[in-house]
Amino acid sequence: MKKVVVMSDNHGNDSMMEYIKAQEPHADYYIHCGDSEASYKELLTGYICVKGNNDWSLDLPMEAKLQIEDVTLFITHGQYLGYFNRELAMKDLLIRNHCQVFISGHTHMPLFLKDGSYYYINPGSTSLPRGGSKKSYAVVTIDGQAVDCVFKEIPRSQ
Repeated sequence: MKKVVVMSDNHGNDSMMEYIKAQEPHADYYIHCGDSEASYKELLTGYICVKGNNDWSLDLPMEAKLQIEDVTLFITHGQYLGYFNRELAMKDLLIRNHCQVFISGHTHMPLFLKDGSYYYINPGSTSLPRGGSKKSYAVVTIDGQAVDCVFKEIPRSQ
């Protein structure tokens, strides 16, 4: 079983990357879904990162694929998915890339959805939540082909 910690959309709040690692020190993987707006790239050390629509100065890939146990993850920020029929666009990307888990940010709202053999995960935002959600990140466990996700709320004082 592997533990994957996923964060997104801290929008320049550099302390969030270390805060998440301090809260989850025993993760097997750390993923950042973009819009870190990190002051310098070294802040992202230890994270598998993709570029968000506000990461102008960071040289990061637009998407990444990662094999963990028996599932393949597709990671992107999500700014090109739109807001209507978003799940259809995500499923299309999973199918075309031969992946089972779609991980993205951009909406600032947590999401964990299972659709047949596909999973969709958005950790929400560590700094600027939307839609009535709280500041959050996601802890994903992968055991063989089984995927589970819990959201961890970040205290207002952070």
